Amino acid sequence: MRVFSLFCLVALFFSCKQNQKEESNNVAIDSIVQQNNETSTLDTIDSKKVVPKIDTLEQQIIDAGLIDIQSVDSTIKIDLRYTTKNNFMKMDLYGGLNKIYLQKEVAERLSKAQSSLKRKDSNLTLLVYDGVRPRSVQQKMWDALDTIPFNERIKFVSNPKNGSLHNYGCAVDLTIMNLKTGEVLDMGAGYDDLRKIAYPKHEAAFLESGELSKEQFKNRKLLRSAMKKGGFWVLSTEWWHFNAFTREKAKELYDIVE
Repeated sequence: MRVFSLFCLVALFFSCKQNQKEESNNVAIDSIVQQNNETSTLDTIDSKKVVPKIDTLEQQIIDAGLIDIQSVDSTIKIDLRYTTKNNFMKMDLYGGLNKIYLQKEVAERLSKAQSSLKRKDSNLTLLVYDGVRPRSVQQKMWDALDTIPFNERIKFVSNPKNGSLHNYGCAVDLTIMNLKTGEVLDMGAGYDDLRKIAYPKHEAAFLESGELSKEQFKNRKLLRSAMKKGGFWVLSTEWWHFNAFTREKAKELYDIVE
């Protein structure tokens, strides 16, 4: 009888152990299944992540080797006018483009100009309106002004057939902004103003007539001084337009961004 009882106890012991093992295995299996399900869910979520699509025009610019100016100097501010209708063309010409690109050397020169400006007044910053302008965009601008005679049209937009320094990524349009007020300095004429008062070459005459104030002239000189430190010079008919190279040099160094 004692032997039988002992046998029963041993059998019960091993039965409990087996049940515990099975329960442990089930818990482990459930854990693995849960982990796999979570991983599967994460994979599904990851696969559905919306990756920002680079605009076709922007990809074209990147492929041409140009760089975002704010990747060189994040302190420079931008207001890309041709990706809005707030420009003299009253047209959105850049679509989804929201960065300003230049040739690497030109962007580095622009950073030097920014540093020069900030040494004079840390509350001031360059505010860039335009950098590289692909020739396809230049063509749209040229065509949109087709009612204007050729000799007049070239005063507003460079002939795309010749290629402009903007097309090479070697020209920049910009002004100066006060960081405290958020206002741009008064230059006596707005960006893309087609009047002769916007021409640096006519400043003396407008100063004499009083149409251009000494303060406005001083602001233009401040912009030119900073840009000169970066190796730029102003276009004689646009106070906001600065070149880093001659067209011949740009053609030697770079290809036009089409």
